[in-house]
Amino acid sequence: MLFAFVAVQAQTKVAHINSSQLIEAMPEADSIQKKLMKEQEQWQQILADKQNETRTKYESYLKQTEDPNASKAMLEIKAQEIENLQKQLQELNQRASEELQRKQEELLAPLLEKVKKTIAEVAKANGYAYVMDTTDGSSIIYSDASYDIMALVKAKLGLK
Repeated sequence: MLFAFVAVQAQTKVAHINSSQLIEAMPEADSIQKKLMKEQEQWQQILADKQNETRTKYESYLKQTEDPNASKAMLEIKAQEIENLQKQLQELNQRASEELQRKQEELLAPLLEKVKKTIAEVAKANGYAYVMDTTDGSSIIYSDASYDIMALVKAKLGLK
């Protein structure tokens, strides 16, 4: 029984690929990156506008606090307005992060599915039982370069 296990284990082929490098090599990655940058720039402009509005109101408030004729009630209202603007700015920051993350996932999903499907096809066609991802941060400690299927997957996708 031990010999049968060793024989089956000897037949198991394992390969590896750096999926991050593959994705970066794909032409779709550039257009996705450009769309994400455009989205990020739009959010940065919205945030900059809100910051400018908050700064302007705060500077106005500071000037009014120096005025001995300014009513305490008016100053409290202005302080509350500034506090509300700061809360809105924090909420906008949070929303921008969430929206950018969602957009990235939305744009990358079809590309990741294409990569996954192509890797599976190449692995099956070449008799690999497992393909491990060697992208930085993965748990691979060692990988033999002779099992790297990057060239095969790139060829299947028509990439150089």
